[in-house]
Amino acid sequence: MIPKPVMIIAGTLSLFLGVIGAFVPGLPTTPFILLSAGLYVKSSPALYNKVVNHRLTNRYLNATFRTNKTGTRNLAILIMWLMIIFTSFFVINKTLIVILLIVAGIAGTYFKIKFLKEHNKKGERNTNF
Repeated sequence: MIPKPVMIIAGTLSLFLGVIGAFVPGLPTTPFILLSAGLYVKSSPALYNKVVNHRLTNRYLNATFRTNKTGTRNLAILIMWLMIIFTSFFVINKTLIVILLIVAGIAGTYFKIKFLKEHNKKGERNTNF
C-alpha cells in the first residue's frame, strides 16, 4: 500500500504536468489529469473533488464520458498514445521524462478504462465500453 502523502505528491506533480500540457503542444494533458484524479481519489477526497470540479481539468475528465461510441473512445486513446510516442521520440531527449510520459500514458489508459467500466456498472452513463 502506498502512503497517502506519496500519492498526494505524485498526484500534484501529475496535475502540474497536465496543466502545463494544456498549454504546451505535444505534451499530453489527459493522461496526467486522469492519473491525478486516480491518485487523489484514494488519498484525498478534497483534492479529488477540486480536480473533478475545476473548469480546466473538468473539461478533460468529462471528455472521457461524453460519447457512447466505443470507436471514439478507442480513437481518443490511440491519439493520446500517438502524441506520447511522437513527443518521446522527436521532442524530448531526456530518458526520465520519456519514462514519465509512458508511465502517465499507461496510468491514463488504465484509469480511463476503469472509470468507464465503473460508470457503466453504476448505470450513470451508457458507455458500452
